Order: sequence, then C-alpha cells, then structure tokens
Amino acid sequence: MKSKFPVFIIVLYSAVLAAGLAAAYAWPVWWDVQPFTRMFPQQTPFSYGPPRMMPGGMAGLCPCLGWYGGQTGPRLTIQQAVDVLERYVAGLGQNLRLHEVMEFQRNFYAVVVERDSGVGAFELLVNPYTGSVSPEPGPNMMWNTKYGMHFTMTGWSFSPTADMPITSEQAEQIAFNYLRNRFTELVEVEHPTRFYGYYTLDYMLDGRVHGMLSVNGYTGQVWYHGWHGQFIQEVELEE
Repeated sequence: MKSKFPVFIIVLYSAVLAAGLAAAYAWPVWWDVQPFTRMFPQQTPFSYGPPRMMPGGMAGLCPCLGWYGGQTGPRLTIQQAVDVLERYVAGLGQNLRLHEVMEFQRNFYAVVVERDSGVGAFELLVNPYTGSVSPEPGPNMMWNTKYGMHFTMTGWSFSPTADMPITSEQAEQIAFNYLRNRFTELVEVEHPTRFYGYYTLDYMLDGRVHGMLSVNGYTGQVWYHGWHGQFIQEVELEE
C-alpha cells in the first residue's frame, strides 16, 4: 500500500503557495486604502519635550490605524503645526531645518532638509488634533538610506548618498507616466524633492494640488502616498 504522505505534502505546499500569492496581490490594494499598521505603540499628545525621533533613524511612531481618525476638539491651524514642527526639528540637530508644510484632511505633512547639503533628510506627519509628530510611513522609512529604519537597525556597508542612478528629470517622467495611467484628469507633476534613496513629488489634477508620490532613485519603483486625504493648503519656509 502506497503512503499518502507525499500527497499530503504537495497539497499543503500548494495551499501555502496560493495563500502567499493572494496576500501579495491584495497588499498593494489594502495599503492604498488603509496604509497604517501598528508598528509602534501609540504616542501621547505632543508636548514640547524631547523629540521622539533621533537623527540617523526613523525610530518614532508610525502613524497607525486610528491615529488620525475619530478625533474631536479644535483642529490645529497650519501656523500651529509649523510651530510644533520647528520646535521638534530644532531638537534633532543644527544641520536640519523645516522646509515645507502641507495641510491635508488627515494630517499635516512636512519636509525636513539638511542645511549644508540642501538634500531632503526625511518627511514628517503631524496629527491635526493632538499635535503628535511622527515619521511618515512608506518611502520615508523603507527607502531612506540615511535616516530610514533599515539604516537604523542594520546600517549599510556604504556611505548614504543622494546621487542616484535615476535623475530627478527621470523621476519626474516616471511619476508623470504613473499618474497619467491612474487618473483621467489633466496631470501636472512638480519638480521632485531629492532624498537619500528616493524622490518625492507633488502633483496637480486639472490645475489643483491633489497629492504626492515617491520614486525610488535606484529601481524607479513608484510608491503612491494614499494616506493624506484632501489637500487644503501649504507653506514654504525660507532659510
């Protein structure tokens, strides 16, 4: 009598493989709709104390499920968000400065750059009700070769550089092609902000700012920022 063990192994392997493929295809859709996972414990409301993210790594809170939802009370103004961010960035070192703040329906978004190089250092989010500051998820954590979480946990065998095989012009074209296939409206892509390992670009639909996306500076992979909500306003800060 032949053993059924090999057949059982084949069936089990096929089931595991099918589940893995289903998860792989479902993940991008789920991420675009609900991008936040509980990677870190929930923060308490921001209190002008020591910064929760140290230079050299995104070791702070990832915006989680419910981080921006279900809030009550007065909403921060964009100037209040700028004040919170400037205090926050000032605690991270003299070579960093706040460059841009954008207000969206679900959060305030900020770009922090290096003073000496002018290169984008990292991206931050501010809860519009509590004022909590945290690293932006996505490329800011996963692709950032100088301040990202992988560099923090493992380090790299090379010195991080903002000189990448894909140029800013190429990144702009990649972003445009992606958005043109995603939307039916007239697409305009603004000049990208260069970070260590990737670019982030704002874009407009029919002449109005709509959102942003990032392009990997080594692979050309596109990561759409689907967690901001509707754009409201922005302010750029001078040196």
